[in-house]
Parts: sequence; C-alpha cells; structure tokens
Amino acid sequence: MKKHIILIFLFCTLIFGSCKKFLEESSQNLLKPTTISELAETLLGEGFSLSEPANIPFHTYIDLITDDVEANYLNDPLQISSLTRWAPGFLWKKTMFEEMPVLGASGTDSYTIYYTKIKACNVVLDYLDKVSGTVAEKNKVKGEALFLRSFYYFNLVNLYGKAYSANGANPNTDLGVPLVLKSDVTRDLIKRATVAQVYAQVEQDLLDAYELLKITTSSNVYHPGSGGACLLLSRVYLYEKQWDKSIDFANKALAIKSTLKDLNEVPALPASGFTEASPPYQMSNALVSPEVYWGYGDSKEYSSAPLGSGVPGVLFSKGAFTVSPSLGDSYEADDRRNVLYFNYAGEYNPSTGVLNWYKYYGFKYGSLTAITNNAKALRVSEAYLNRAEANIQKAILGNIQGISAALTDLNLLRSKRFTTSKFQAINITDATTLFEFYKAERRRELCFEDQRWFDLRRWNLPVSHTIQLSVTGTQSKTISPGDSEFTLQIPQTAIRANAELVQNP
Repeated sequence: MKKHIILIFLFCTLIFGSCKKFLEESSQNLLKPTTISELAETLLGEGFSLSEPANIPFHTYIDLITDDVEANYLNDPLQISSLTRWAPGFLWKKTMFEEMPVLGASGTDSYTIYYTKIKACNVVLDYLDKVSGTVAEKNKVKGEALFLRSFYYFNLVNLYGKAYSANGANPNTDLGVPLVLKSDVTRDLIKRATVAQVYAQVEQDLLDAYELLKITTSSNVYHPGSGGACLLLSRVYLYEKQWDKSIDFANKALAIKSTLKDLNEVPALPASGFTEASPPYQMSNALVSPEVYWGYGDSKEYSSAPLGSGVPGVLFSKGAFTVSPSLGDSYEADDRRNVLYFNYAGEYNPSTGVLNWYKYYGFKYGSLTAITNNAKALRVSEAYLNRAEANIQKAILGNIQGISAALTDLNLLRSKRFTTSKFQAINITDATTLFEFYKAERRRELCFEDQRWFDLRRWNLPVSHTIQLSVTGTQSKTISPGDSEFTLQIPQTAIRANAELVQNP
C-alpha cells in the first residue's frame, strides 16, 4: 500500500477555510511515514506536477490570454460552443474563472491546484526530521520539495500578483499571494504576502534546493536537479532585473548542461498541396530532447486547452482558436522552427479545391500519443536567452560588452534552428534595437511554454483580441501596460473561504 499522507487527500488549508489542527482532526485518518523512502513516495505521489490529483492541468488558459492566439468564427454550433467556452478568458473578464468552468472549460483553477501541490511539499518538509534515512537521501527529498514549492509559488505570484518590475509596480507593497510554509492546519487565516516577500521565499527555496541537489544525483529528468534550480533562479533574477545574478545562474545551468538540439538533424518539410508538414519535434519531451533539465506537466495541459489536442487534419475552416499571425508569420522561411514547433491543419476550400495550411497549435511534443510522461520542460535554450537578455540590459545601462556577449548566445541558438546553408549571423550593435530583436526571438523559441504571458507583463506590452460569437456580434478588447487585467483575479471560491484575502482590482 502506498503510504501517502492522507492530509493531502483530505485537503483543507489556511487558504480556503479553517479547520482544527492537523494532528487533532485527522490523526485517525493519517498514515504517518516512518522512512525517507515513504516520504519520497509521498512527494512523488502528491507534490510532483505529474502526480495526482488526477493529473489536472495547471492552467490550460495561459496561452489563450496572450497575443500568440487568435479566435476564428464559423457559423457552426460546435465552433460557436468552443468560442463561447473560452471567450471569458480570451477577453480577460474579471469573472473568467467563474464563467469558464460552467461553460465546460477545464484546467482553470490554478489557485487551488498550485496550493494543493504546495501543501504536499510542506508536509514532506515538516516530516523530514521525523523519519529514518541517510543524510544523502534526506537531502535529495528536501531539495526536490523546496524546488517544487518555489516553482509553484513563482507561477502563483506571476498569475495573481503584479509583475515584479512592470511600469508602476512596487513589489514591496503590491499584493502577491499567501505564503503557507507549514503543513499544520490552524484556525488562523492568512493574508496575502507582498510580491517582494513571495519572490524572496522563492529565491531562498531555490538557493537551498540548489545547494542540496548539486551534491545529490537525480534519478532522471522528471526529478528536478541542480541544473533546473539554476535555470529557474536565472529566470527569477531576470524578472527582478538583477542582471548579474541572472547571468551567474545561467552560467551555472549551462555548466551542467549546454547542449542545444540541432534542428538540422530533424526533417522539416513544409506542408505542400495535400501533403502534411513534417511532425513537430519533441523539443520538451524529456525522453527525446537533449535540452531538458526537468520535465513536468501532464498531457492534459494540451488536450484540455482551447486550441485543441494539436492533432493536425483537414478541416473546412480554421479551428476556433489557432496560432496568431503575429507569432506564426514571424518565422523566416529557413527557420526550421516554423515547421518543427507547430502542428499544421489544412483549411480546404471545396469551391476551388485548394488546401491552405495553417499553424493549428504550438506543440513541441510530437503528438498526444507520443507524450509518455511530461508535456512541458525547463530547457537549455532558455538559459542562453536569459543570459542574452541580461547582457543586453547591461549594455543599455552602459556596459557595451554586453552586446557581443548577447550576440554570441543568440547566434549560437539560431544556428541550431536555421537550415545550416541559409543561416546568417545577426550583428546588431545598438542595444535598444538588439533588445527588440531579442524579444521577438524569445517569443519564437519559447512559445507555448508558459512564458509569453509573464513576458508581456514584465516588458509592458499591450495585447489586443477580437472574437465573434454570433453572425452579427464581434467583441474587441485591448489591454495596455498598467491595466488591471494583467493581474488575474483570485477565484471567488478562495475569496469566500478566506476573509483575509483581498481581491485584485
């Protein structure tokens, strides 16, 4: 029998309501771990992103709210139903998290899902000193639990708190999310910590995780190791505009793993006539790609998403939600990502007999049937990009050497993405111009990897969406830097359960 802690199954936290103290209320239902192997099993079964509850996706809407997605109307009941289901998110409605589930959308309650995982991490951390096992075994489990908790809090604060360094933001006073760092349950309700406080906790957890994981051996890429901790630290410092620290931890990540997949090794034939394009390369599949530091996420992150399963096919119209032209058209003809980072579908015109191929979805995992373990990943290419961005920012501040360092990283990455005979190195010498190029390059490389929404927020970029839900009704909306829509609403279920939670404007 798996000795998972029943506390997670009976999930009741400070965030959603009040209960009696954990040991008082659930002692009869609690199967306490006594060995480190049992505690590791608890973390694997309850704390990892590939584990229960029911492999529920974290946020199927995360791409829908960016400029990487467009909506396509068709006067057809199924198409209208799909458009209607996701329209609250597409238009950034304040009630999107209440409306979308009622309309049939799944994977939208990120708040609950992340805190469920955090609860499991806290249980493991609290029990470490109460179980038997070697120091090395405990260090590994502790390092993994700290890494996972930091990853979950980082995503939470970037969904429900203002961007750390956005225009007009003040992380020392802006509200983030509640910090729950212990597994015991009391009657006290927890207020939201500031964005700066959450970031400080994320940083500390990651630094501690890095020290523990660098002296242990990760069993496989589904368990976070020191490389993943370094990459995530590089991202955290990038968001905080701590350029030197971001570079330092990108360097540390690349010292552990630096291989970029050369897409010239993969067939990349574009669709032509009635012949489909080459299938996407499984860039984030931990069993296939050499770039993966850590593989996470369930296939439902895609199969339940508004853009559909990602399986290409011949249709008589575009899908309800597809890759936007601003992203899809940004790839050069010899950029092999143009084929290998997307699934294509054919829009057939019966009157002309012409089949027009279009990017149906960004999908770096082959096909749904090819996903065996993880759907997403922390990858090597991000380490190069983080380092490049930090160096560009240093150049903007006056350190001109940052330009050459950034160009080295960008050209190395692009040389592995373009057809070799067609590749031309970029040589942009103006830092501001290079930053504009970089932002487009990061978007091309990391699209549909949970990065674009956060990048839009921290770069102060606007987003415009238009959606048609009936023959005569078209709705358009633009959100601009500083608008409240860039900070998502905390779900009403959490607000009602915790009187101390202050809602976002």
